[in-house]
Amino acid sequence: MTTTDAEGRAAAATVAPLSLNQEFNSLFDGGGDDGPFGCRNHAVSGWRITGGPVDSDVLRDALLDVVTRHEALRTRIAGPPDDRYQEILPPSPVRLDVRDFPAVPEASREELAEALIHEIETETISAYDSPFLRATLARFDDRDAVLVLMAHHISVDGQSLTVIIRDLANRYAARTGHRVPDLPTAPQYREYGTWEREVATSEAAREYWRRRLDGALFTAMPTDLPRSMGLAESTARHRFLVPGDVVSAIDRVARSNRASRFMAIAAIYQLLINRRTGATDVVIATFTPGRGGGLFDETVGSLYNFVPLRTDLSGCRSYEEVLQRTRRTCLEAFAHDIPSIQIFNEAPQLMGPVMTDNATAMVLQSVPLNPIVDAPGDLRYVQITRLLKSQELASAVPDGALWDVNKDLSGDAIGSVSYKRNLFHEETIASMAAEFGEIARAFSSSADASPGLV
Repeated sequence: MTTTDAEGRAAAATVAPLSLNQEFNSLFDGGGDDGPFGCRNHAVSGWRITGGPVDSDVLRDALLDVVTRHEALRTRIAGPPDDRYQEILPPSPVRLDVRDFPAVPEASREELAEALIHEIETETISAYDSPFLRATLARFDDRDAVLVLMAHHISVDGQSLTVIIRDLANRYAARTGHRVPDLPTAPQYREYGTWEREVATSEAAREYWRRRLDGALFTAMPTDLPRSMGLAESTARHRFLVPGDVVSAIDRVARSNRASRFMAIAAIYQLLINRRTGATDVVIATFTPGRGGGLFDETVGSLYNFVPLRTDLSGCRSYEEVLQRTRRTCLEAFAHDIPSIQIFNEAPQLMGPVMTDNATAMVLQSVPLNPIVDAPGDLRYVQITRLLKSQELASAVPDGALWDVNKDLSGDAIGSVSYKRNLFHEETIASMAAEFGEIARAFSSSADASPGLV
């Protein structure tokens, strides 16, 4: 893009106030590549496309259709730090890199696909040069290819990537002459920001958080390396596997207690935190979709809420009792879901322990995946979720570590811990992941046994 082009697009931009989510992220903006507006704060997903050839020129046009449909993919944060706003730019073409893979056996194809996803994660994407979406297409042959999408986290969350791939498949099919269903109406992210300010606020919810978090402190995890060492920030990812038999047993225990798999995973995670810190008044955090109970399910943007979960584990006599208390915590918290910045206004002391020189926060998420796209036309899109190799450089987390445990199509659960290399040694994270697996197996095999609280 020439300077004249850039100036012309900026002149054609429209503006909108920041969403409360964007304001919350701005609180953590310390600059640098790993910060909220840094070039490594991206989301990456890989998709296997089979059933026919993928025309790269048509794919470029379909990507432009998606950027045209969803303003968030061309919305940047502008203005000085104390007066930021959204600047919505006109649509422009998405960068699509195309390469050819060798026509190797299936097992080797899976390895090459995983290596490509890891490679893309080591790349960067600007938070200021629209559009904030990039794609790489790698073809094994005329009937088998891998598509990797990268988007900046200021523009997307996990659910947004699912919306993007569905819309992309729809527009590609339409542009190749297939009959396609009409896409649902997609409210724009600036509409979400308006709704969030006018409707999402609930005095009853704020009162709940004020009471629930009274005297609460986030359960901080000791770090291997103090912040005062001033090491350069970077994020690595450790992966681990929870076998399918354990996952199935966890699901059975969850169902018998009218709990979800996430609640069971959260119970196991809280036991890990107890064993590592000795805390029984455990305060962790997770993410909720923040999509207004379905009102903004079709919206692309950063909509999630960062929600604290406080559970008193003292006196729990069994794994099942830990699950029951965790279930109650989750149900109450999710019923009072409001923007993160409003929650923290009610508990300004909450994050104090994780701001120290030798401690940090770890966050848990376990978002159910829908890896197969209901795509019109000849092509089949399946998300590549069985990623088992650890990475020395991955998409950034703001601080500390982010745990993610999700069931794969195989029935196994794939766990990952994205962590700050300037705070943790890999051996520490690997040890924690192994201990999580041990607790998961004990939880699933003997739910009435003692949880061994510290």
